[in-house]
Amino acid sequence: MIMGMSFGRGVLFHDRNVLACAEVKDGVIHMWAEKITLKTIGKLWYRIFFSFPWYYQLFHLLLAGYVLAAIVKPDWAIIDPMWVAVYIAGFHFVFPKMMKKFHGAEHKVFSYGGKKSLAALKEIQRANIVNDGCSTNLVVWFFTGFILSVFFLPLEWSVACGVAGLLVGMLGDRYVRKYFGFLYKLSAFFQKYSTTKEPDRLHLETAIRSYMLFEHIREVDRLQNAS
Repeated sequence: MIMGMSFGRGVLFHDRNVLACAEVKDGVIHMWAEKITLKTIGKLWYRIFFSFPWYYQLFHLLLAGYVLAAIVKPDWAIIDPMWVAVYIAGFHFVFPKMMKKFHGAEHKVFSYGGKKSLAALKEIQRANIVNDGCSTNLVVWFFTGFILSVFFLPLEWSVACGVAGLLVGMLGDRYVRKYFGFLYKLSAFFQKYSTTKEPDRLHLETAIRSYMLFEHIREVDRLQNAS
């Protein structure tokens, strides 16, 4: 199964074995691919965390400091630090603008049914920006559980209900779509108007190159295993 992920400088695609990434540095697209190891996962999350604008990083550092201070000295807590967990769950809605454009490019590459290539860039640009398997689905499931309980239960239990909703959406996706289709329509709405933006050529080319590299590496692996 091919999965995609966007961050503030680029797009990556991966399966269980290999990860391919294309990222923009000083206006130039750089590409790399690796077999998935703990080192690769660390390299990935390093890029994600440090691709945010400085003010996002400062805000997140302050949030982490606040949570730590509230744990060490609960009397210092002005608001319940569990609200930080709610913020993290809803981070899709506050993606930086550049990340939303890479997210949109990733979706369009997935939506395009033909061969992913730079020659097909115009067609990919016209593809649907809504992705049926987007992680926004899980965000909607989390907030469904959270909102349905937050007015009646303590915050910690409401967050737990949100996590339960997320697990339902994650583990029961094949079944719940049939009975909770309106939640996926809500996710599609958020994808179109909140968690993505129409990508520019640079974002599309980055996503296409990432996918092409992923396909190339996977084909090389297939040929090596067959020989």
